[in-house]
Amino acid sequence: GRMDDTKAIDLDLSHLRKLQLELLELLLEFDRICKTAGIRYVLSSGTLLGAVRHKGFIPWDDDMDVDMLRPDYEKFCQVVDQFIDHKRFFFQSMDTDVGYRWVFSKLRRKDTEYIRVWQAHLGQKTGLCIDVFPLDEACDNKYEQWLRFRWASWCRKILWSPVGARQCSSVVARYFFWFLSRIPRDWVLAWYRKIVLCARTPMESARLVSYNADDVLGKQYQRAWFEETVNLEFEGHQFPAPQGYDEVLKLLYGDYLCLPPLSEQKGIATACAIRFSDGETLGGSRS
Repeated sequence: GRMDDTKAIDLDLSHLRKLQLELLELLLEFDRICKTAGIRYVLSSGTLLGAVRHKGFIPWDDDMDVDMLRPDYEKFCQVVDQFIDHKRFFFQSMDTDVGYRWVFSKLRRKDTEYIRVWQAHLGQKTGLCIDVFPLDEACDNKYEQWLRFRWASWCRKILWSPVGARQCSSVVARYFFWFLSRIPRDWVLAWYRKIVLCARTPMESARLVSYNADDVLGKQYQRAWFEETVNLEFEGHQFPAPQGYDEVLKLLYGDYLCLPPLSEQKGIATACAIRFSDGETLGGSRS
């Protein structure tokens, strides 16, 4: 039968820690590939905050992110196949998995499962994963940036539409997303690449960078922050962070050394089914 993917698993502390250690193993593999191939990357968002504030995972965190400037990201995509441990890991992008519909990539652990709520039907590979985000140069021209942001966010909406077609509470929205989901994935990807990769500012001369060609008018990430890396301790290992990590974290979280109120101390990823590498399984009952 079909999996009931509408209920999120509530992870207890021991399973949360188990998940974190699996993610750490993914990061170590990612780091090994980058070091072997001589490619720059940096810890990102909550993972970066964890390194600075906790020297490891934020205690309640349940996902992991890394960033790469677009030229490094493209190089990584080209060489990952040569260096990855194929027995245990899979690099997932729109090029390596026909069911995959996001504009960033994931490094996944084989023989495991991590299925997000409302996403069991997507037909993409589903192992435990860390997210790999490209940072794109953002043009200084506000109008051009706004236009690019609007187009890119429409592309992402179309790619997300098979989820929206099930998840949205209003019938009208569900039909709207169902309609969008009929647009072939590869068309949308081609549009997205045109918008993002044919930008006129080369990375070397860009002042700002953006995630997913996102709106930089609200959050101005300086390219200079990511140009050089510094090593930070994370769970007993050293990983690269952007040299401007203090500015990055202030932009993202404000006064980032203060712990959030207890009510906000919970992870953001919502899985309906998890299978760890030792075979232990949570959630994912089939109806």
